[in-house]
Amino acid sequence: MRRLQERYPNKLVIIGVHSAKFPSEGLTANIRQAVMRRGSEHPVVNDADFRIWGEYDVRAWPTLVLIDPRGRITGETAGEVLAEELFPVIDRVIAENKEILDTSPLGLTPESQAQPERPLRFPSSLLLGSQSRLWLTDSGHHRILEVQLDNDGRRGEIRRVFGNGRRGLRDGASIEAEFNHPHGLAMRESADQRTLYVADTGNHAVRAINLKTGEVRTVAGTGAKAHGSYSWGSPTHIPLRSPWALALHGDDLLIAMAGSHQIWVLSGKGELRPFAGNGREALVDGPAYLASFNQPSDLALHDGDLFAADPEASAVRLIQFKPEVTVRTLVGAGLFEFGDRDGIGTEARLQHPAGLAFANGLVYIADTYNHKIKTLDPQSNRVSTLIGTGAAGYANGSFEQTKLFEPEGVQTDGNRLYIADTNNHLLRMADLETHQVYAVELRGLEKLSQPEAAPAKIRRLEPVMVSPGDVRVTLEISLPSGYERNTETPAVVQVKDSRGRHTQHRFSAAEPLSFEFQAAASGEVPLGLTLYYCREGNAALCLIEDITLILAFQVSPNGDDMVRVPVKIEE
Repeated sequence: MRRLQERYPNKLVIIGVHSAKFPSEGLTANIRQAVMRRGSEHPVVNDADFRIWGEYDVRAWPTLVLIDPRGRITGETAGEVLAEELFPVIDRVIAENKEILDTSPLGLTPESQAQPERPLRFPSSLLLGSQSRLWLTDSGHHRILEVQLDNDGRRGEIRRVFGNGRRGLRDGASIEAEFNHPHGLAMRESADQRTLYVADTGNHAVRAINLKTGEVRTVAGTGAKAHGSYSWGSPTHIPLRSPWALALHGDDLLIAMAGSHQIWVLSGKGELRPFAGNGREALVDGPAYLASFNQPSDLALHDGDLFAADPEASAVRLIQFKPEVTVRTLVGAGLFEFGDRDGIGTEARLQHPAGLAFANGLVYIADTYNHKIKTLDPQSNRVSTLIGTGAAGYANGSFEQTKLFEPEGVQTDGNRLYIADTNNHLLRMADLETHQVYAVELRGLEKLSQPEAAPAKIRRLEPVMVSPGDVRVTLEISLPSGYERNTETPAVVQVKDSRGRHTQHRFSAAEPLSFEFQAAASGEVPLGLTLYYCREGNAALCLIEDITLILAFQVSPNGDDMVRVPVKIEE
């Protein structure tokens, strides 16, 4: 769809019709989150009752229908298709209707533009390392964060950021590299080097970060989505289909290839090939080459066994390596068997589980569309609810009272369970001893504002009259109701003078945002403001305001050398 939008910006209108399979997907609030998470910029209709589906006689997901300017259906196709295959058809319809084609802009505003900037945006996957170090894929910001956790696990200092925040495929230094909706992570450690592997889902690639140097390189995939049969060659010359999760098994890197419904392997010898799954979307057990998966989205290794989250079938699968590689279903009954029910084996029901972790003899499951964390005992196949009420929302407290919103990633050290609470844009921590859940307070937020990040919003302030010479300006910040300045992270004001030079000022929460500039003649001064503010009494719920303010000033002998300028921060 993005390729088509880029090619026909004023001649093609794309309308997504969402006819939900899962009940959770049929709620407009959840669809809104999904639209923003995927970066969709076209309008989406919630066809909750399958009315449009029926009117167009649709039989499969996805189905594309092409309608000409006269309202006539001129083409229809079901299944996945490449944008290039549609170009000739669309070109012909445009040529046939050029006299009546309306190319005026629709003036639609994407949902994402109405959202406040946050430290995290749709975090998806986690990886726990030694010495309380955690890595987190901040998928909506197209970057990976390295976080040093405090002793109690309830606070974390952002140490490093990998990725400049722009969506793209670019290797290089940590602040230059670009990712596209990264998800799963895996770590390889040796005596002299640590490598963090990243499933760069939107780029259909696997990336590797040298944690000693911060360098990012591509180790598999071409950046293009695979289509058709599998091709042989060097790993970086083989196109992939939505790699979603990773796990290291000895020298081999296992890849959950959600788009092709398979598990692949990048061997220690540098060979890339399918490992398990025949490519059909189905719930079929058996030898690896005969088994079928359903968009596998996470992997968890334990004692030579590989657990796989198989969300489209609401299933958890077990891949055993000995005596031969075989696949077995632990929970799940088929593509259209789902729900929210504890029980044993086929009695239990999940709804689109997306994340797994193993500890304490249990598989911890992010039961995403049920907004819960559940456990699976692989010995008895018993599934039990651990955390969550089942209602989407945000609330901390006891496991029974906690509310989550489509959690995707889980990791545990055996005592604490860390959760990527995706639609709440938060990292949560569940204490497995006290059965209490907390939002992890992130510090070092200034590291998230990098020079390479996307340009800030621009707002013009009320003009002021000043005297010639040095002028002291105080920005009077008005925060949304119920918020206060972050006491841990300084606010930053960057002032650009008439020669283009920048002066940076940092202010603690107790200091007023006051600075000086020289006013020789009337003009404008650009001010770069980065402000961190949190919900009162809950420093874990923080937002970022990153904006360019334009202050126009008129120089007059009657002007003031000290001015106060109101700045209202919108929620």
